[in-house]
Amino acid sequence: MKKNAKQLKQLARLAQIRSDAELKRFVAFRTHVDAVRLQGEQMRGKLASVYERNDAFSIAEARLASQEAGRIAHRIAQVDVELARLWPSFDIARQRAVREFGRVQILNRLASDADDDGSTAN
Repeated sequence: MKKNAKQLKQLARLAQIRSDAELKRFVAFRTHVDAVRLQGEQMRGKLASVYERNDAFSIAEARLASQEAGRIAHRIAQVDVELARLWPSFDIARQRAVREFGRVQILNRLASDADDDGSTAN
């Protein structure tokens, strides 16, 4: 049983290395997705503020506000497209990180159980 426990511990260490790499990859991806989301939220806030005024617009000011709103709306649409493009890969990265983390947990538990079985058999 000792040999089996040792092999399981080695597998657990290898799985931990792989899990750490997947987790780092996922964290980097999540940071990017969060930055894109934040950019979209900021643009939506900016769009909402374009027409907020207490005084009346002149025609020239209304044209400028409409042009600015159009540019902001176009950028929001680009951000939404980018998020839609990123989401499937983000979900896959999350699933991989969860799977690798679970693999480590299972291998550690099996190694611990094998160790316990070996020590009680002596």
